[in-house]
Amino acid sequence: MLGAVVLAVAAFLAARYWSGGSAAYDRIALATPCDLRSGACEQSAVGGSVRLSIAPADLPLMKPLQMSVQLRDLDAESVQVAMRGLNMDMGLNITRLRRIGDGSWQGETILPICSQRRMEWEAAVMVDGIRRFEVAFPFHTERP
Repeated sequence: MLGAVVLAVAAFLAARYWSGGSAAYDRIALATPCDLRSGACEQSAVGGSVRLSIAPADLPLMKPLQMSVQLRDLDAESVQVAMRGLNMDMGLNITRLRRIGDGSWQGETILPICSQRRMEWEAAVMVDGIRRFEVAFPFHTERP
C-alpha cells in the first residue's frame, strides 16, 4: 500500500514537471482587442512588451502553424505558447519555443479540427524569467 502511494506521488510530481512546472503564471489581460488573423498582436507586460504572430494568417486546421514571439525589454529563460479552446476543451497543446536571437523565439504547432464550425481559441504566451506571466491573445478558426 505504501509503495502505491509513493508511486502515485512520484507520478504526480513528474507530470507537473513535464507540463511546465508547479508555479502558476500571472495572467495579463489584453488592453486592446487584437486579431491574430490580421497580423501580429502586441501587449505591454511587466515593464516590456510581448508580440505574437502566427503564420499562415488564415490559421488553417490540421496544418503546421509557425509562431513567433518577440520580447521587448524582457528577459526570459523560456517561452511557451499554450493553445486553449475557449468554447470547447481541446486538450493540452503547449509548445516550447526556441530562442533564435535576442528576445526572439519561434516554434510550430498544429490546431486540431473541432466538431464546432467556429472555434474560439486563445494563444497564451507563457514567459518564464524573473517573473512568470502569460499574455493571452484570442483568435478564432473556422472549419471548412
